Amino acid sequence: MKQQSRRIWQIFGLALLGAAMVLSLMIPEELLRKAEPERVEISILIRQTESSMWSIARQGMEQAAEDFGAELRFLTLSRANDSAEQISLLRREVKMNVDAAVVVPANSAELEICLETWKAFPIVTLESSVQGAVACVVPDDKAVGELLAQQMVQELPKESGVLLLNSCVECAGVDLRLQSARQVLEQEGFSVQVSQSPTVENLNQADGVLCLEPEILRQTMDQMEQVEHTPRIYSAGATNAAVAQLETGDIAALAAWSEYAQGYLAVKQAVCAARGQAVQSCELPVTVVQEGDTYEPDHQKFLYPVYP
Repeated sequence: MKQQSRRIWQIFGLALLGAAMVLSLMIPEELLRKAEPERVEISILIRQTESSMWSIARQGMEQAAEDFGAELRFLTLSRANDSAEQISLLRREVKMNVDAAVVVPANSAELEICLETWKAFPIVTLESSVQGAVACVVPDDKAVGELLAQQMVQELPKESGVLLLNSCVECAGVDLRLQSARQVLEQEGFSVQVSQSPTVENLNQADGVLCLEPEILRQTMDQMEQVEHTPRIYSAGATNAAVAQLETGDIAALAAWSEYAQGYLAVKQAVCAARGQAVQSCELPVTVVQEGDTYEPDHQKFLYPVYP
């Protein structure tokens, strides 16, 4: 009797397993997989005419898009630092119902005015903190200027003439770098000249040149072949070109932060904002890397693509 009862339960168990297997084959595969969040569209607007200076940041953006489910649209300007064109492109993106945008502001003040009327459209900014943005992913700009100025103080003779270059004076973050560097240098007795563009004349007159962002470094290096008196050059931003110039000794020192992490975190925050999730502004740590120190282990994460 016990054997017959055990046999009945075994048959019943096998029947249940068979029914479960048949049922699993009948359920659509989509219902068995964990539902993924709907992909969001993120527009990336920089203030330059092409995106090569943001190539490392772009790698971080594309990785974040893959990790968090986003489609990216990269937009550049027909003329560098044209705020009117940048805002016009943003208006178009808003009308196209893009989910969010990451913006490198051409004019921080003008973007702030627009953000007062675009409160429902989430914007994350790079390079400059802008009031009204849902989040900002920027380096410690005050530290950028101070660290580079202190490096110049250490390496240049007292009372040297230095040239500070910034091609985009309307960018709040870059202007903060310039003002903090200027304060340190003037307090140390250096003669400071400020310009929006490098020329053979002002480069010849300088003992040291401080380029506050990558575009002005590119312009400076284009002029250097014609300069008779070669100044020591310092720059901000670890672009591929700047790192290569640091390795070859064309520039003396570089203020660096993780461009890859900057791009990654910006897209991550934009995706979170588009989905109504909590967002957080991030201030990236900065270090100064001198000529010959690019392969030091402590500098790797600042100079080369590293997952944040």
